[in-house]
Amino acid sequence: MKKFLALPVALATLALTGSLMTAPAQAAPVPGAAVATAPGDLSPEQSHALLEQLEAKLPAGYEAKFAATKARLGLQDSDLQKTAEQAINPDDYECPATTPVTDWVTASIADWTLDDRLNAFIILLLDPITYDALFFPEPAKGRFYGLDGEYTNTVKNTFKGLQGFWDINSKDIETVPAHGDTLLDQGRVARALSAAHGFSAADAASLASTMATIVNQPKFDFGNHPLFTFNAFAWSAEGVAIPGVGLPSDKVVMGDGVLEGFRALGLGDVAPKAILAHEFGHHVQYERHQFDSPLTGAEATRRTELMADSYAAYYLSHLKGAHLKWTRVQQYLETFYDLGDCGFSAEGHHGTPNQRRRAATWGLTLATFTFAPRYIIPTVTFGKLFDKVLPQLVRPDATS
Repeated sequence: MKKFLALPVALATLALTGSLMTAPAQAAPVPGAAVATAPGDLSPEQSHALLEQLEAKLPAGYEAKFAATKARLGLQDSDLQKTAEQAINPDDYECPATTPVTDWVTASIADWTLDDRLNAFIILLLDPITYDALFFPEPAKGRFYGLDGEYTNTVKNTFKGLQGFWDINSKDIETVPAHGDTLLDQGRVARALSAAHGFSAADAASLASTMATIVNQPKFDFGNHPLFTFNAFAWSAEGVAIPGVGLPSDKVVMGDGVLEGFRALGLGDVAPKAILAHEFGHHVQYERHQFDSPLTGAEATRRTELMADSYAAYYLSHLKGAHLKWTRVQQYLETFYDLGDCGFSAEGHHGTPNQRRRAATWGLTLATFTFAPRYIIPTVTFGKLFDKVLPQLVRPDATS
């Protein structure tokens, strides 16, 4: 099973963002679990007590166990062979320490205490929102995207356009939202924790109650803080059933947090299209076996991520795709730039901001100037063309 992150969450540093305010919601009670306290600010002593409650329910070596769960489900890359040897030399690349995206995220949690950050860390580690979206998505008819549904039409129309544009069978792929206030629904959270991590019903209910109490505060936007859904990704079960769940459909998951983040940066009209087009590109890669290459570790991940950037830019620029104007093209190039990272040796390295901008620019050029305006390059051919140009896209670019 595979998951391909567009926006990997930095759990260790909690360097993510958001400042939304919604009407407080009450968490639904779960049989056998204490009902969450009324929404409102908790004292430092209460926050610390809740942290201790969370930690008491976690198994020994929980970080490694949860990482193994994600690896088994394809929720993170697992091939670490020769990663250290093939890691890129950071000194050869221009890569800023922060971007407007990371700055926005960091500012949103500036007033959190250490206990707040640790509580959020454990919630992100358990990740019930992701598992709920993957295993138990809400009915298709009622799905909406964005806190107020403001991106629903954009996401649905863009996805329909992508399905008609690329020459793959995409009828088995669906888009699903990830909403932060899922954390207040103790029944859903408990179900997700049991399915993903094997918690007993009692322990899952207890964890769900504690998490609902933690996030039901203004500082966490009553669950809707973008930190908890600052992600978008493509996922395939690869035909393998999940015990207790069955065979989930292939998906593109769109988190409210990432949509809000780019809206705050003035990219709300273009980023949803660009992000969805990137994730759909991963499904193209899956269908066309384009993850196979001689590369390993960080270099292999970087290749697939940059290719997805190119797929997205091609679709967004193409006359028969989204056909965005040049001003919009510049905006989504800036979007891709902000999504770059400098984790050169990390397994999930997506490419530096400059590399991602070059990959998107290459896709734009291919769509606009290289072939007949109405001709759509077959996906098999597209992959071959990309591999030929890849060395140019990842060339060293440090100025000193």
